[in-house]
Amino acid sequence: MRRTPARVYLAPEAEEDRYLPEGPRWMTVGGRPALAWVNIALGADDPEGELHVHFPDSDGTEDGQRACPGRPGFLLPIRGGNKALVGVEKDVRICDLAEGLWSDPLATIPDDNERTIINDAEIVPGGRAVVFGTKDTQFADPIAALYLYTAIDDAVTLLAGGQLCSNGKVFATDDRGIVLFDIDTPTRKVVRYRLNLEARSIAPDGVALDLSNEVGFPDGMCDCGDGTVIVAFYNPEFAEAGRAVRYDLRTGAAVEEWLTPGSPRVTCPLLVTRPRGVKLILTTAVEGMPADLRGKCPNAGCLFVADTQFAQCPPHAELELE
Repeated sequence: MRRTPARVYLAPEAEEDRYLPEGPRWMTVGGRPALAWVNIALGADDPEGELHVHFPDSDGTEDGQRACPGRPGFLLPIRGGNKALVGVEKDVRICDLAEGLWSDPLATIPDDNERTIINDAEIVPGGRAVVFGTKDTQFADPIAALYLYTAIDDAVTLLAGGQLCSNGKVFATDDRGIVLFDIDTPTRKVVRYRLNLEARSIAPDGVALDLSNEVGFPDGMCDCGDGTVIVAFYNPEFAEAGRAVRYDLRTGAAVEEWLTPGSPRVTCPLLVTRPRGVKLILTTAVEGMPADLRGKCPNAGCLFVADTQFAQCPPHAELELE
């Protein structure tokens, strides 16, 4: 199996900026291409998070953070640039990344459990809906869920309960309609669902990937556009490098992997097209690392970039609000 080393792309100076970066997205901010991501929290006891914006065409001095009204779980680009749909705590809001301004909540999930917050998300084919999950912040009980948000009416519907930490999501379509591939991290499985947008419901359709023999926990996931996906693995133990692995959804076979030296807790992958080809961006975290482990993992919390052999990557989805 092909193994490709990734290299550090961005190394945050502040330790809090390395805590839990996730959900990188390629979008337009101020008329310029930008890489944006969420930092879910600033520390174990800090209830606030932030959004990050990086401009690849600058020297880094124009990069910055956007304060959040809570802990953000996902960031999804809105067509037209500047704005993103963001899941924060239990609310869905819009943030203007150019101005750092937030809307009032568009919708709130029907869940008053203090331990659950919004986590990972993906735009449904067609661009007018989003499926997102929640997580138990104590990573202990199946009190999390999957939800559908529709932009036309700002409605949120519970799709499925009984999850613990709802993470990576990828959509596909076939002759039967919309397929959702979803990770509930502790199960170490990628489960297939059939999404019925009109009925606002999903139906289980088997296990696409059984990752129970892999080291670490599957976290974020991205589509490669060819029937394969890249899964980031969050390894809570020490390892010389973290891993992101590409799998064939039809066979379940691992195709190739990328390694993040000095950073075992890989959280999310993103494929982007750059002047020198398609690159893989990987976010990593320091969340929960004791001091001795942190000392052995100098690149924890960095963003990495790696070469790929893809000729192209899937178009980056944008949410349609009009």
